[in-house]
Amino acid sequence: MSLTISTEGGGEDFAKLQPGIYQGTCFRIVDLGTREKEYKGEKSKKKEIRLEFEITKAMDPEDNEILMQDERPFGVSKTYTASLFEAANLRKDLENWRGKAFTEEELAGFDVGVLVGMTARIEIGHTAADPARGFAGGNAKILKLTRPDGGVQKVATVNPQVTFDLEDYCNEFNGNMNEKSKAMCDIFEELPVYIQNEIKNSFEYLAANPDEENSDKDEPQKASEPGLADLAKPDEDAGDDISDRIPF
Repeated sequence: MSLTISTEGGGEDFAKLQPGIYQGTCFRIVDLGTREKEYKGEKSKKKEIRLEFEITKAMDPEDNEILMQDERPFGVSKTYTASLFEAANLRKDLENWRGKAFTEEELAGFDVGVLVGMTARIEIGHTAADPARGFAGGNAKILKLTRPDGGVQKVATVNPQVTFDLEDYCNEFNGNMNEKSKAMCDIFEELPVYIQNEIKNSFEYLAANPDEENSDKDEPQKASEPGLADLAKPDEDAGDDISDRIPF
C-alpha cells in the first residue's frame, strides 16, 4: 500500500476576517514576559503583552462575515510593549479606546486586567506579504482601537475571559506557590501552543525554570519585571492599587 499525495485536498480557501470596521470584545490578555528584540540592528529587552478580541459585529461594510467556518467568532490580537510611556502604542490605543487620556494616577500603575470583557470598535487591515521571510500576508491585524458607538460596555463572550499574569505563574516554580499561581497554571495549559512557546522563551520563565534548555537565550535575568497590574512609565514606582476600577 502506497501513500499517494496530490494537489487535491489541500490549499483550501479558509475564511479570513476581511478589512473593515468591527465591534469586538477583549476576551484574553496574556503577559508574554520579557524577551530580546532586534529593531534596525539594535537589540533590546522588551516586556510584551497581547490583547485578544473576538469579533461580534461588522460595522463597515456591514456584510463582512464575523463567524468562522465552524461558527465560532473570528479572533484578532495585537502585541504591545508593556509600557504606558507617552509614545507607547499601548497607551495610544487604550486612550483612543477609552476616549480620554490617562490621569497621572492611572499612569503610575494601571491594571490592564480590567479590559477583559470590554467592548471596542476595531479597525482591521491585512498584513503585507514578505517573501524574503516566507510570509504570504493577508492575515487580519488590528490597525486601530476606538470607543464603540454607545460607549464601552462589559459583556459576556463566547471564548472564556482570562488574564494570564506571568509573575503569578512563575511563583508556582520559585517556592512562592499560592492560589493565584495555581490558577495561572490552569490558564497556561489552555493557551494555544504558540503562545505557550512565546512565554517559555521569556527571561522570567527561564529564571523560574532554569533546567529548561534554550540555546538561543542569554542567562535569564532574575530581576523581577512589573506584572500586569503595574504598567507604568519606565523607572517609575507603582502608585495606588486601582485594580477594582473600571478604566472607561
